Amino acid sequence: MSDHLSTKRSEWSTGEPSDEEQALLARFIDAHERFEAAAAIAISAESLRITMPPQPYLFEGLASIGPLIEGAPREGEWRLLPTLANRMPTAASYLRKAGDSQFRPFKFDVLRIEHGKIAEITTFGPELFGVFGLPPTVHA
Repeated sequence: MSDHLSTKRSEWSTGEPSDEEQALLARFIDAHERFEAAAAIAISAESLRITMPPQPYLFEGLASIGPLIEGAPREGEWRLLPTLANRMPTAASYLRKAGDSQFRPFKFDVLRIEHGKIAEITTFGPELFGVFGLPPTVHA
């Protein structure tokens, strides 16, 4: 095994995100909860890629994704909990719609970070919340 592969494998096996990744996840959560599009765009790479398996959606490039972020509907209030998926920083998003007393599971965003920016977001539905031991609801 080459030294390069040995080093990479060692980095991959730590199981914990770096301080930089944790800080970026915290900024992602803050921007999302405050509906702050400019803050979300500021922490994203120009080549940002968003996928939503198993749906066939694919969004590429901040130039095309930025307007989507800025025009996202404000469906209610958000609460996001930090977690990990495949050793990558992840945000579990709970939505409280108007008239509801609790935040309910909505989506699960797995972030791939490169060079201090979010390079890719893979979004899954709420079915993963139980698998990750996340609460079924969050109270206001």
